[in-house]
Amino acid sequence: MKGTQNLIDFVLPFFETYVVPYSSKYKSDVFVRFVEILTILKANKNKTMTKDDLIKLVKLVYLLNPESKGKSRKRTLEDTLNIIENHRI
Repeated sequence: MKGTQNLIDFVLPFFETYVVPYSSKYKSDVFVRFVEILTILKANKNKTMTKDDLIKLVKLVYLLNPESKGKSRKRTLEDTLNIIENHRI
């Protein structure tokens, strides 16, 4: 995951220094969720993601844009979670 590693190494430090201190509480919360998503992706870099990690990741991703401004999602969070739960691994 070279892209994920570049985000962690270069983008996150820049945002922590120059953007987050001057952002609103909402934007800071979005940044924290984004960091959590990258942390989960990095932790699962060389292995298959567990169902619990995948559910946590999907919930965080859906929280990033709850109002669906612009392009809306094809499925609701509940639909996506049902697909994950009912999928046999």
